[in-house]
Amino acid sequence: MYCPKCFNQTLRIKPKGVVDIYINGKKRDNGRFLFNMEPGHHEEVVSDFKKKCDDFFQWYSNFNNKDSIQLVELYTIDVKCEDGCAFAPSEKFSAVDCVISSAEIKEIIGTLANKYSMEVQLKI
Repeated sequence: MYCPKCFNQTLRIKPKGVVDIYINGKKRDNGRFLFNMEPGHHEEVVSDFKKKCDDFFQWYSNFNNKDSIQLVELYTIDVKCEDGCAFAPSEKFSAVDCVISSAEIKEIIGTLANKYSMEVQLKI
């Protein structure tokens, strides 16, 4: 990935870390999950993502005036630049297609939208 400090393609997501989930710009306090990108852990990461999204949909489906689900963002601060660049704790980087693929996100969100009878016009 592109490093915003040294302007090189030297930014990598760490093998283990935390991802924050934002849906339509909203993030719940419990809207984060641990990831492990080592071989054999992908299904566990996807399962954790599904649980967190299901929790969000259950909560959001009780709103009276809810917007359609349009935007799903995954952010992490667990990155490292090969050139040793330092990042502030407030800097976050997209984990879409690094931790979980866009296709998996669309499939999970579509399934949950059907389950909770919600409208989806998804952009990732």
